[in-house]
Amino acid sequence: MRKLRTALLCGVAMALATPVLAQNANATSQDPANEPEATDVDVVIVTAERREQDLQDYAGTAVVLSGLDLSAVGVQDLTDLEGRVPGLSVANNGGNIEVWIRGVGSSNNTELGDPAAATHFDGVYLPRPAGIGSAFFDIQRVEVNIGPQGTLRGRNATAGTVNIVPWRPGLGIVDSSVEAEVGNYDQRMIQGMVNFPIGDKAAIRIAGYHLEHDAYYEDVGPAGVGGAEAEDNNAARVQLLYQPTERLSVLLAADWINETGTGYTGTNYANPLGEGINPDDIRDPRRVIGRAFTPDLDTRHWGAKATVNYDGDLFDIEYTASYRDLVYNYQAATPLSPFYEGVLDNLTGPGGLNETLDNFSRFQSITDSQSRTHELRFYDNEGPLIWSAGAFYMKEDQYSFLGSTGDRGLFFQGVEFNMPDVDTESWALYADATYDFTDRFRMTVGARYTEDEKSRRGVAARYGFAIGGDGFACCGGVRVGTEGFEFAGRDRTIINPDTNGDGSISEAEIVTFYFNGVSQFGARDNIDDIFANGPVPGGAANPPACLDTVTGDFWNCPPDGRLTYAVPFTGQIFQQVGDMQADFVDWRIRAEYDVTPDNLVYGLIATGNKSGGFNDNIGNAGIAPTYDPETVTLYEVGSKNEFWWGGVKTRLNGSIFYNDYKDQVLTSLLSVAQIVDFLGGPGSVPIPNDTSLALVISYSYNAADSRIYGAQLDGGFDLPYNIGLDFSLLYLKAEVIDAEEIQDFRFQADVAPTEAVFQSIDGKTLPRSPEWQFNMSFSQAVPTERYGLFDYVISAGYRSSQYMTIFNGQDYQQQNNPRLRLDDEVGGYWTFDAGAGWTPPINDRLRFEAYVNNVTDEVHEAAIIITQFDNTRFFTRPRTFGARVRYQF
Repeated sequence: MRKLRTALLCGVAMALATPVLAQNANATSQDPANEPEATDVDVVIVTAERREQDLQDYAGTAVVLSGLDLSAVGVQDLTDLEGRVPGLSVANNGGNIEVWIRGVGSSNNTELGDPAAATHFDGVYLPRPAGIGSAFFDIQRVEVNIGPQGTLRGRNATAGTVNIVPWRPGLGIVDSSVEAEVGNYDQRMIQGMVNFPIGDKAAIRIAGYHLEHDAYYEDVGPAGVGGAEAEDNNAARVQLLYQPTERLSVLLAADWINETGTGYTGTNYANPLGEGINPDDIRDPRRVIGRAFTPDLDTRHWGAKATVNYDGDLFDIEYTASYRDLVYNYQAATPLSPFYEGVLDNLTGPGGLNETLDNFSRFQSITDSQSRTHELRFYDNEGPLIWSAGAFYMKEDQYSFLGSTGDRGLFFQGVEFNMPDVDTESWALYADATYDFTDRFRMTVGARYTEDEKSRRGVAARYGFAIGGDGFACCGGVRVGTEGFEFAGRDRTIINPDTNGDGSISEAEIVTFYFNGVSQFGARDNIDDIFANGPVPGGAANPPACLDTVTGDFWNCPPDGRLTYAVPFTGQIFQQVGDMQADFVDWRIRAEYDVTPDNLVYGLIATGNKSGGFNDNIGNAGIAPTYDPETVTLYEVGSKNEFWWGGVKTRLNGSIFYNDYKDQVLTSLLSVAQIVDFLGGPGSVPIPNDTSLALVISYSYNAADSRIYGAQLDGGFDLPYNIGLDFSLLYLKAEVIDAEEIQDFRFQADVAPTEAVFQSIDGKTLPRSPEWQFNMSFSQAVPTERYGLFDYVISAGYRSSQYMTIFNGQDYQQQNNPRLRLDDEVGGYWTFDAGAGWTPPINDRLRFEAYVNNVTDEVHEAAIIITQFDNTRFFTRPRTFGARVRYQF
């Protein structure tokens, strides 16, 4: 959604999805009657129920990915989980991490948006997960809980949750390790950890990490700027565990992450699609025509937490307090186009190609989030009654900024969303209990009450100045945003341009407000010269020349032409004042029955809610329409089984599910006039004076009810010769069943009014929901006395075709000849990964590994944004390979 704002106003997957069965060096085919119980298969721990239990005993769908298994195939961060868990989609959308699970998710990345899948780091809720990718070091496991988790995990867990669990300190243990890696794209990584005791009752664990690699993007145009997706990241974590008695434990933890590099611009396909070039004909979407300057990313994310556990006589107590501080700062000039034959000719404008490349229309996005959470929980994990009850509180303070410049524009000089005061508070009470009626049958009931409040104070501006010569007969060359340009951002001192308080905004006040939002003009900017003496309608005392064109001729303007006319447009600066309050109840009920100790059947109903919100104001400090929470109700029945099949240890789990998805929130780009009509007409909506009805803003509203259903089957075989074979298969159908007609937000009402109209989306497939998803891995460990231990894993993943927007690529105006610009379909594809390792016999503390991630270099869209001016695509990681050495001291 932040990308939507910018565009609007600026004009292989592998079977790690199933836990690998333990490999036994002495495994042979034997008489099943003499075999040990099937539960001798290694136990995989999951904490979906806020307690440790065997994944096979968990009556629901969850996936556990071990840190070592992820590392074995070159997984670097959270986005690399894309394609590794059936039903899970993770995309880096311009620096914003978007998580979708079984078709439920959110792409609203503004300060008002919330994710639909909750991300946790060691149990702490992250309202903004940017930068958390570099926390993928010294981790024990990643848990993906599929389906609503509203009762126990709470806020915004309608789709499910992702929990990153680091290794914790070990009492009485002295341990340390160091690991170094090199790979393609000049990748270099080093990480290490040390664990040491402090007496008998305390221990500390310290871990550090550094990763850098060159850009995955390559500028193949004449500008020669650096490409996107280069990284230079550092991170550290320290944890102190203190256990003075058997009953009391205290864990203190702090982590720090700094991600720098060139960020994520994506690739805008609008140019080739407008030329009739099929996206499949673009050989490499990361070979682009760059312009202006190299993108620059600086993300700083740190946090601290304290967890106290007390084992009481009647029940246990847990208290967790946390603080997270995130500053995401990114500025870029997006590439003009991917490379294809003839692209440079298509990009050549009136002033020549170099003038096109010298366009410094840039954007800068800043998210500064400070969040605090407190949770007090009482629980008892000893049967026959297992219960948990508690209270949760979260407060998030945000500063949010989005600015852009419109370089070389006669009528558009940029936008600014400057929100210094964005507050969110959420508190909840919950209780959940499981009772064993017999040693085989048990039931669970739970409920959670949540109340959310949100508010925002700030300003939004669209800067439009009519600039030119007399009668606009000549004189372009208006420059803003060139080298050295800096927005004021947080240092802006004027939020309300009506500085004299007379109720109107004069031209002088508009110019003063604009200048207050700029910390420093660029070396070749001239807009500051144009307004040096204030507004100059009809002429200026010393008008600047039409300057800084490559050819000395811009739009046939003579070299001695003068910028003699400059008038600020009024009605484009709006105070943003909004508030929202919502409350809702999540609940669940579940029944479980153990047919045998190794065969479980269950049925459950669970709900989850994603918080509601409000929109930008209609006009200056006008109303900010609200929307209600989304609700997902899951119905699921399943079975989990472990058994011997012809002497082979086997695991086979299956489930069928149905999600009732209510009040789904969609976001359109509507004119003020359309919003007013949508809300009941001018008589129902007060419109502030001087508000342009043609102005287009983003607008979110409850638009649709959908259904999501399917079946999932996963299993594994512990074969002879230490061979493991694991698989997971998901069939998923996600479709809109009842929706209002929604505005076709791929078009802009003030540019294409006949196409930015309301259309039906009934029957459309929900975005990011392939109908078929399959993962499989084949692994083997080969121990030898003479040569040490060899092991390897080969993995394959398949995703059938999927859509990336709710319109499914439909062209309502040209049904028989759809325009390529509206294409949002990603075709089905396979991906393959491989990893191998060797532990030499002379020292089992030494380890060598090699990996190839995405063997066939299958690069596909992870997200697509389509607006009036954009078809911007963000892609999965290209093929990476490397080798590493690890030593444990």
